[in-house]
Amino acid sequence: MKRFSSVIKIILTLCLVVFIARDLQGDTVSDAPMAEVQAAVVSAAGYGDAVPAENRMVKRYYGLNVQDYDGVVLYAPEDNMDANELLLVRLADVSQSEDVEAAILERQQTQLNSFEGYAAEQTKLVQDYVLEIRGNYIFYMVGENVAQAQEAFLSCL
Repeated sequence: MKRFSSVIKIILTLCLVVFIARDLQGDTVSDAPMAEVQAAVVSAAGYGDAVPAENRMVKRYYGLNVQDYDGVVLYAPEDNMDANELLLVRLADVSQSEDVEAAILERQQTQLNSFEGYAAEQTKLVQDYVLEIRGNYIFYMVGENVAQAQEAFLSCL
């Protein structure tokens, strides 16, 4: 019985060490150029011919100052009845991720409130958004090709 107890303690200690090591490791910072990530994601998302929104739209929709980051690209909805949106952010410092995530979630909720009740298709798209934070990169998308765009995003990093 004593031996069984010792084995359990060793196993639990090893699990704790592995958990702590993984937690401390965190996400790594990527050296991938923003232009490369943007090209891959835009292609996978089906936005090939689309033009990125101006910096003022990032401020308007998300309340973020583009100059505070190493790169920001927004493909905004073309009209008020369109929910399709793509935002890529390359952080200047990973400590910025919480603020950007909060801004994205606020935008997502605003869009959900806007479409709920009268635009079922758009509401479903907004509900099925993808937000991916990997080190110094953030990917947010609402649209039909989110899985493909997310896969392209992750493969670039």
